[in-house]
Amino acid sequence: MKTLKIVVFFLLFGLLLNSCEIEPNHSVRVKNEYSETIKSMKIGSVSYSDVNSGSTADYKPIDEGTHSLSGTTSSGRNLTGTVSLTGKGTHKWTLKILPSGGAEIKED
Repeated sequence: MKTLKIVVFFLLFGLLLNSCEIEPNHSVRVKNEYSETIKSMKIGSVSYSDVNSGSTADYKPIDEGTHSLSGTTSSGRNLTGTVSLTGKGTHKWTLKILPSGGAEIKED
């Protein structure tokens, strides 16, 4: 009987651990190293206010997955691309707009 209780305990404990799997929680901020202000910056459906040259926007939550990037510089140049966010747990990312107009993303 004692063995049965131990087996049942470990089965219930295992089910509890599996049911508590951590949901992904991603946040992204935009750092503008381009020579102009970026207006209408969007990552997927998430919009950022104007990001001035040399400044960094606040983190905003974004779902895991692949998202399109879009933005317009103050002189009218369109910036486009894609970004992928993956990983279990909590992740903070910085999307850097490079001086060339390209973009790179790195986990903080």
